[in-house]
Amino acid sequence: MSSIGKLYFFPDGKPRYRHILVDGKSMHPTYENGQTLWMHTLEYTRLAPQRGDVVVLGNEGESPFYLKRIIGLPGDRIGIRRGQMTVNGNVYENYGHGRIGARLRPLVLAEGEFFVMGDNRPISMGGVVEAGNVLGKIL
Repeated sequence: MSSIGKLYFFPDGKPRYRHILVDGKSMHPTYENGQTLWMHTLEYTRLAPQRGDVVVLGNEGESPFYLKRIIGLPGDRIGIRRGQMTVNGNVYENYGHGRIGARLRPLVLAEGEFFVMGDNRPISMGGVVEAGNVLGKIL
């Protein structure tokens, strides 16, 4: 994944929430470079990530971190054709703007895998991530 959209964590004294700073334009126009956000670190201990959730990705205690939107869930068939994201054969345009410059042959996500991408489709890198790399949900 690209370093566009990486985040820096600032301790806020609360173990369930972290204050973060957006560094990059991969989630534009939803979030702007320099914007501060809150991440709930325990959200996915009770619930599974859902399509459309904006999440922080990475390895706890290591940087960089990435801010991306969950597009595909375990069992989904994901592809990119003619600049458009497809989920289970249907064009997915719920979030994001612009055409995707890459192509992706359809693939089926395994248990514990998610497909993520930034909302600024022309510049954002996306891909498959494992559930263990989802650090929290943006509130």
